[in-house]
Amino acid sequence: MHDVVVIGAGLAGAAAALRLGDAGRSVLVIEARGRTGGRTYSRGIGDDTEVMEFGGSWITPWHDRMRALAARFDMALRPTHPVVERRWHDGQSLRTDTPVAAEALAAHTAGLAALRQDALDMHDTTGRWHNGSPWAETSTADYLRARGVPASVVHEFMAWWAISGSGDPDRINPLDPLYFASHHDGTLDGMMAILTHTIAGGVGTLTGRALAASGADLVLGDAVVEVAENGHHVALRLTSGRTLRAQQMIVAVAVNAVATIRFDPPLRTAQQALTTDRHKGRAVKMLLRVTGVAPGILVTGEAEGLRWMFSERALADGSTAIIAFGLYDEVPDTSFAAMSRAVKRFFPEATLLSHDWHDWVRDPYSSGTWVSHGLGQTPLFAAEEWRAEGRVHFATSDIASRESVWFEGAVISGEDAADAILASHPS
Repeated sequence: MHDVVVIGAGLAGAAAALRLGDAGRSVLVIEARGRTGGRTYSRGIGDDTEVMEFGGSWITPWHDRMRALAARFDMALRPTHPVVERRWHDGQSLRTDTPVAAEALAAHTAGLAALRQDALDMHDTTGRWHNGSPWAETSTADYLRARGVPASVVHEFMAWWAISGSGDPDRINPLDPLYFASHHDGTLDGMMAILTHTIAGGVGTLTGRALAASGADLVLGDAVVEVAENGHHVALRLTSGRTLRAQQMIVAVAVNAVATIRFDPPLRTAQQALTTDRHKGRAVKMLLRVTGVAPGILVTGEAEGLRWMFSERALADGSTAIIAFGLYDEVPDTSFAAMSRAVKRFFPEATLLSHDWHDWVRDPYSSGTWVSHGLGQTPLFAAEEWRAEGRVHFATSDIASRESVWFEGAVISGEDAADAILASHPS
């Protein structure tokens, strides 16, 4: 019997296993998918072998745990290419001078200034969900209406919403993008200033190296369907029918996937409420390989439902990688033809070679993208609601005590769960 079983071979599970392995504990990691990584998913676009990030991408200057992990496993930090050109599609034409026509520019600028002030008001607050904000219980759609900003500003805000907020604007408050904007100068474009690095070789690779270094045994492609705890151990049953026992357990899966497991005793009230209602992150991250485009061009607008594109970097074969984001329910057609039209709208000089994405919403072991709190849900994500009261612990970036949604939050959450086990059972 292992000291600890970790359910989920994503970054939180890997961080927990590594911490426990470093302390000399025996660990078994069980992953429902046939691969490690969870929502860190690093591979090539289509048949291309150059690694891209199909899950999260960036780390920020203050993500110390991710930087330490990368250093430990000799994985370089790749600086994000600076924005060297800015474009906007106003619904009629692609603009490279100003976001809107001259006669509309004053109103557009004033509207952005109002949003900037709301962002700056969140600076140095307790966190991105900031319950003390007057907008905490207001939907994003209602917030933009209340602010009275012109349609062009709504259009621009929704482009950034696709990467930060990332769900139905009628069901989520506007604080996520405002909070991230507050880390720089309060502007929406200023968010690029905090997305300073990616991990060369991919965070999925980093996750795999952490798991290997932990010394944990690993089971892939076999989902845990039942967890039962008694006073002496935790028992679990897998889809294959296999049964296992451990002294302690860490459930390191996305909160939207917790409901795939039956717990005895049942989850606590807040836990049950969240796993039933689920977080509201529903986005598309599209990866596009093109020719004819220089790196460092940022475009916002709307193209086949995609609202935000950035030509991230030059690839080894001379092509350029573009990252694009949109809301899941606004991108019904992800065919090559549709993506070619989208690219041409934002990058007329481009030729699309290939494109690829992962459907996180339909993936049963994520059932959503990065975490986004629905209206009234924030208390359900509180770390204390998920703190162990027995032998079953929880770890995921979704419920991290800080830096939730980021890779950093996953590492913090995994290490916190491991530390709780080590503190309660020191030998």
